[in-house]
Amino acid sequence: MNISRHRSVILTTLFILLASFTYCKQKENGFAKNTSSPEINDTALLFAGKDLPKESKLYRYSQSAFYKSYRQQMASSWNSMQKPNLQKITDWWQKHRPSRPSGSVLYPFSGPDIMNALTFYPDCDSIIMFGLEPPGVIPNPAGMSADQITRGLNGLRGSLGDILHMNFFKTEGMAAEMSNKSFNSIGGIIMYFLATNDYTIVDARKIAIDAKSTVVPGTDSDDRINWQNPPKSRIPGVEISFRKGSGKTKTVRYYMLNVIDHALETSSPNFLPYLRKEGPYATIIKSASYLMHNDNVKFTKIRAAILESTNYLVQDDSGIPLRYFKPDRWKLAFHGYYDGPIGLFANRMQRDLKKAMDEKSTGRLPFSYGYVYKPGQSNLMTAEKIR
Repeated sequence: MNISRHRSVILTTLFILLASFTYCKQKENGFAKNTSSPEINDTALLFAGKDLPKESKLYRYSQSAFYKSYRQQMASSWNSMQKPNLQKITDWWQKHRPSRPSGSVLYPFSGPDIMNALTFYPDCDSIIMFGLEPPGVIPNPAGMSADQITRGLNGLRGSLGDILHMNFFKTEGMAAEMSNKSFNSIGGIIMYFLATNDYTIVDARKIAIDAKSTVVPGTDSDDRINWQNPPKSRIPGVEISFRKGSGKTKTVRYYMLNVIDHALETSSPNFLPYLRKEGPYATIIKSASYLMHNDNVKFTKIRAAILESTNYLVQDDSGIPLRYFKPDRWKLAFHGYYDGPIGLFANRMQRDLKKAMDEKSTGRLPFSYGYVYKPGQSNLMTAEKIR
């Protein structure tokens, strides 16, 4: 064997060993760094309580007594509120939706609530979401024991209580109930929503925004980042690609970061340039804790970025206050009923919004949206940027 060929064999062997080691490390504890279809789709089907194909590594577990009970409970919970509510939104929205295509969608302070974004903007190509919750690892239950899978599904079911019955997540509930290393992470819950609504998961991977405002592959160290004290210019996230039937493949990216003004300046100065680069957007805001109303704790930078990068917006009263929509720049429409925020946010009353709703509302909403979730009590404002 000549020297060059010998060297080539050694390098090839080292590459194979390194790849095998990396794969094994990714599979430790039943979690993978990047997982592709069909295994990742089987995971989503499992989370949603759906039937698994017989060739799936999870099929045997899906025949267990626990899973059969889990499947019935998840279907019952989804059908009791979320399914009919989303259908009511879809039916109502046919008369009020914008004529321009949505393209990229922005959903600030979203948590894992991908389904409301897809319901309002079903023709979108991509969705960007962000919040304080960690994106989590990408689950791979095929590498777990039956007991581990059962514990994971119980955790997922417990984390879904608020959204299934009220159409919003309580922030403090998410912090207490979600786990960065289990099925009930942001990534796991997004996968649950997609599979429940008959989307196929094509791929899932950890990602991050780097110092150049560019999306790069995630690393193991990203799992240890917290929003309170993050490394400068490293924003961890998860990316999931999905499609319905033979339709086009869409992408959702969720990022964990704090968007209060001082955090954007000191920890994440790369985020707003990234947002501007990915826009313009059709934006949805729901149950956003009135953060962009606050005059003491400042969220002025993210508010300005949303207004700058958005061509069309749907929001409830917890989003951007009406006073920031200048009449010469925005065409506004008002829907539903508004008599003020819930008690927890009573100091966020908007008198100008109440006047506009009283005078211009198209009528009560037949669906739940936002904190005032009883049908007929929700409010919605749409804003289309004037070209």
